[in-house]
Amino acid sequence: MFKCRVAVLLSSASSSATGSCQSNPYKVLGVEPNTPFDEVKSRFHELAQLYHPDMPNGDAGKFREINAAYRQLRATHREWRSNNMNTQTHHQSEFWGSQGNTADADKEDHYTKQWKKGPHHSTTNARMRGTQQRAFMHEILWLYEGYEMALILGTAVVVLIIAFERYLLVRRVTQEKRSRRIAMEEGLPPSMPLEVDENMMRMYNVPVPSEAIEMDEAIAKEMTYHRRATQRRFEDFREFLFVYDPDGVTSRKVTTVRVAAPYVDEPLIPTRCPVVREFNSEQKGTKYENILKEVVETSSTTPWLSPDAQFAAPLVVQGLAVIPMNSPNTAKWTFIEYKNADNPTDPPMCLVALRNRRFEKLGMCQRVTISGSGQLSAKLLQKREEDLKNGLRGDALVKGSPLPLKDTTTALEHMKL
Repeated sequence: MFKCRVAVLLSSASSSATGSCQSNPYKVLGVEPNTPFDEVKSRFHELAQLYHPDMPNGDAGKFREINAAYRQLRATHREWRSNNMNTQTHHQSEFWGSQGNTADADKEDHYTKQWKKGPHHSTTNARMRGTQQRAFMHEILWLYEGYEMALILGTAVVVLIIAFERYLLVRRVTQEKRSRRIAMEEGLPPSMPLEVDENMMRMYNVPVPSEAIEMDEAIAKEMTYHRRATQRRFEDFREFLFVYDPDGVTSRKVTTVRVAAPYVDEPLIPTRCPVVREFNSEQKGTKYENILKEVVETSSTTPWLSPDAQFAAPLVVQGLAVIPMNSPNTAKWTFIEYKNADNPTDPPMCLVALRNRRFEKLGMCQRVTISGSGQLSAKLLQKREEDLKNGLRGDALVKGSPLPLKDTTTALEHMKL
């Protein structure tokens, strides 16, 4: 049967060819009938390369004959391979049907059923299994996204509930605080119980002593002063005086003038300024903050000619440390001068001179002048009068001198530096 089919295929292939291949295909390719198909295929490639029309020794007729012979042998090989596969499948089905447990003799194996149904059915089953797996994964992802969305919504609801409770709490506290403030401003007593005993009535009927009221006002003023003085730095001396000298902020005047250091005669500074101190803003341990306390004590204990200078000088010394615009760290010399408003014709007197060793030759000099009068320091003025009565000599009082400047209209390039 197989030989007849091979003969029919060979005759049909030879008849469908161009007519040039009427001989045996094995002879055309130069192989034996029992030669493996892989060797036949390699032999065909060799002959095709040799007789290809594009090659130098090519022969179109021979090339067509070789192609026709190879097609015949390839069709024969495919037919033989298909028959062999069907035979193996039949033997396997007989084996799996006759073996196994007697109780399951009438049942076929799953793999045998799939093989019997053919490759198309197995491919369909594979596709169905892939579809089922994808559907299962889609269900898992859908459940995960659902749980994630539920978690997000639950978190949002919890946050909204907490925020709403916090809003109600803040609103209630604010209303209670506002009602207490209104009651305090109107002088109303705190909420009283329904039944009041006689001791409670007597306690509220007795007026508050004036000393207690003054003490409460002093404590409130001191707390306000401390809070404003420690919470931040200051932009200028006007804002500084609002905190440290609220009684004299409308009477005092602080001016700042900056000039180049060459316009100041530096050898005259120790003779004109009674208090001279040095610091270095770039070296640790010698900065202005390290000498601040000592300068404040010295300027406040020095018996100045004007008693108000004992308050004004340390006030400016402290202000230089908290006002960045007037910081002595950016100037070579910083002079603190006092202008006595009781004698308007007198020039400003230099009280304190601060030398920054950061600048060797060149640099700027700032002159901070504060005005004042004896009326602004009534207690110091009264103490000075008592000291004079107790034997304080007038020549023991310290008086600063005006600090002259060179002609500022002269350019620095014409000056000897």
